[in-house]
Amino acid sequence: MAQLTGEDPARLLALREIAAAGRQRHRPFAPAPETTAPGTPSLERTILAAALRELKTRTGLSLAGLAERTAYSRSSWHRCLTGTTLPPRRAVEDLCRLADEPPGRCLALWEIAESAESGRTTRAKTGPS
Repeated sequence: MAQLTGEDPARLLALREIAAAGRQRHRPFAPAPETTAPGTPSLERTILAAALRELKTRTGLSLAGLAERTAYSRSSWHRCLTGTTLPPRRAVEDLCRLADEPPGRCLALWEIAESAESGRTTRAKTGPS
């Protein structure tokens, strides 16, 4: 696959991951809901939470252990790892550091989830504006 000029490889990987998850959720002959139920995390936030849970597992830390090593409480980590809330960017960076993971992929997932939830869209620049 040819890389788009100026596109971050981690962001492209994150976009492909979200697209693949969206295709897996598709059920033929089932009408798509017009809106999601209140409190239901977006697809983007769900994928980010799954990636963060993988990192937490790799660290071997409990929620209390994460709270001891970061500026976030045990309950905050619980909400972030279950997809109930979008974690702060700094929390994603801290978890990547603790798991000895380069932050590129997770930060790209975070940016996509944050953009989707805030209603902002990102467009590739096609030329001078």
